[in-house]
Amino acid sequence: MTHHAPAIGCCGPVETDAPIAVTINPEARVNVARSGAPIGTLTPGAWHPIAVTVVNDGFVTGPLVVESEPVSGLQLEVPAHELTGEHRQETVFRVRLDAPTVVDVTLTFRALGALGGLANHSTVDLLLSAR
Repeated sequence: MTHHAPAIGCCGPVETDAPIAVTINPEARVNVARSGAPIGTLTPGAWHPIAVTVVNDGFVTGPLVVESEPVSGLQLEVPAHELTGEHRQETVFRVRLDAPTVVDVTLTFRALGALGGLANHSTVDLLLSAR
C-alpha cells in the first residue's frame, strides 16, 4: 500500500489511501478534506467507488450522513454509514457520470444530525471527470 500525502483534519493530518478524510473532533464537529490520493478518471455509465477514511476523535456513534445538491449527469449512491465509536473506520460511496464530462460536486458530511463543522469545514468539493 502506498500512502499519499495526508489530509489535514481538525486534529492533525490523517494518513490514508482514501481520497477523502473525515475527522470528528471531541466536540463532535465534522471536518472533511481531500487527501493526496487520486480519484482518477471515471468511465461514463459505470459506478466508481470513492473511499472515505473517518477518524473519530470524539468517539461519536450514530449515522454519518453525506449530502449533495443535485448535479446534472451525476448519480451518487451514498449508503448510510454507522459510526461505531471506533477511532478509525473506512467507508465508501459510489459515483456514476452518465456521459463523458467534468462535474464539480460539493459534499457535506454530518454526524449527530444538524451538527456540522465550523464554517465550511464539513464540506468538500470534488472535480469528477469521465472520458
